[in-house]
Amino acid sequence: MITREADYSIRAILYLSQPDKAERVVPVKELAEFTDIPYRFLRKIMLGLVNSGFVISIRGRNGGFRLAMPPREITLLDVLQATDPRGVTLNRCLRQGETCCNVGHCPVHNQLGFLQARLDDSLRGITFAELHEATQQAPEPVPEKVAP
Repeated sequence: MITREADYSIRAILYLSQPDKAERVVPVKELAEFTDIPYRFLRKIMLGLVNSGFVISIRGRNGGFRLAMPPREITLLDVLQATDPRGVTLNRCLRQGETCCNVGHCPVHNQLGFLQARLDDSLRGITFAELHEATQQAPEPVPEKVAP
């Protein structure tokens, strides 16, 4: 399950990666307001994103945050793993550094490993640039059926 911290991290990167914001410094107050993230929690989230290399912190009167790399280079998997690697792991036996006494003879482990690889590949294939492109391509309206 994706934690609140991971959800907020995704929201923050999504806001900063909007085409009209990706190149500018976004004030913390603006980021908190438009992402609906509590200011105090946002500061903690942003520190983690800065330490992970996704965001640059600019201090001073015109300070705030901006992306450290282009949105096409940041994937959902990157942000989720940096924020909460446990949240995107199907079972503890698949986590790096964890050991399981059933490895090698557990038929479920192999299947979960296969599913985990597919999940990781799917999340790795979704960039923040693509997320914005998808929202700009509005679906065509479905024609209403007229009763005879």
